[in-house]
Amino acid sequence: MAVAFIALLLALSGASYAAVKLPARSVGARELKPKAVTRAAIKANAVDGSKVAAETLTGADIKESTLAPVPSAASATSAASSAHAAATAALDRVTYRGVPGSVPQAPTGGTTTAGSTAGCDTGQVAVGGGVKVDDVDTMAIIDSYPDAGGRAWTGHVDNTDDTTAHGFSVYAICVAAASVG
Repeated sequence: MAVAFIALLLALSGASYAAVKLPARSVGARELKPKAVTRAAIKANAVDGSKVAAETLTGADIKESTLAPVPSAASATSAASSAHAAATAALDRVTYRGVPGSVPQAPTGGTTTAGSTAGCDTGQVAVGGGVKVDDVDTMAIIDSYPDAGGRAWTGHVDNTDDTTAHGFSVYAICVAAASVG
């Protein structure tokens, strides 16, 4: 009777004892409690790439210093030449300058012409530019070119509208001047 009482007490308290030895590899994921397996319980080198699910590792999981450089990126750590590096340094700062202009009303059956120049800041050169007209039906761009020793952009337009004057804009794209060679 005392043995039955102790057995009942153990059963009600939730304590148990395995009377049989479990065979090897008989415990699977369903039998394990969450977080039951810790890093210390895993044998060294027991987990390799074939046992890691795809798309589960993040950058924080990888020790970058253990990775070899990508072969095709060997030259990415330095410039191919100092001349190339000096040339690209000139593009550190690009500015865009615009200047409005106005072309007067044309005489009846005639044409009027006007021009304007967009200049770069001191120490810069114009590497590009252009002209924008306000009325494409009655205006034409005559020319657009670098001017003032390469430090500005100039453009000229015509107006054939004999009822009103029209506006236009000249633009310059400027970068720092550098001697390369």
